[in-house]
Amino acid sequence: MGMMQFVVAVEPSERAALDEAVEAGRRAEAQWLAKAREDVGLKYLRGTAAREARAGIRIEQAKLRSKGTLAGTRELVLAREVRAVLKARKMTRAYDPLPPSEAGAPGRPAGTRGPGLHSKTVLTDRVHVKLPSALGDQLVRACYWESAPAVAALREWQALWGDGVEVRIAQARRDGAPGVLAFFAGLSARRPTADALLRKRQLQQAVVTTGDIIRAAISRAAR
Repeated sequence: MGMMQFVVAVEPSERAALDEAVEAGRRAEAQWLAKAREDVGLKYLRGTAAREARAGIRIEQAKLRSKGTLAGTRELVLAREVRAVLKARKMTRAYDPLPPSEAGAPGRPAGTRGPGLHSKTVLTDRVHVKLPSALGDQLVRACYWESAPAVAALREWQALWGDGVEVRIAQARRDGAPGVLAFFAGLSARRPTADALLRKRQLQQAVVTTGDIIRAAISRAAR
């Protein structure tokens, strides 16, 4: 079974909580395995009987892992919780593949805000996540298509209102304009109305990324 990899920014406390959840899952799975071996009397078996007993335990272990009952690795914990988040958000239906021009595009969609922007959230840690290919593909497709209407509307908003004063000033400075000229370049930007800014925030909130889902999964795992 192939795997898809994701790298997600998280708070240090979230990473620590995930590590604790994984360790708890590892201990629970180890306890289950010890009991399963004891129940079949594995230490008293030899030859074919021992091989068959071990095979039966492995089959049951794989079945319980697939259900999420056992989750003794980070990959198993996050796969279980990502599935739960997708189900809770009704993002489990069959989605079309991404358009070729969008497949593999890095970063958040244009016009959206990153997690924690304008808040006290500090996403200074990174979590490397591996998900089964089928689950990872579902995650990518679901986020893209559920967000597509809002992303399209944000692009229209950007075309109408432009980058705004702060962005214009910063761009002028990057282009080498002196401070006063950069300031006047910013003043030339069209200022969006209060209603337009509210609409932009609403559209931004409607966009969901793979990182958003995985961070929600990490939060679930840490409960």
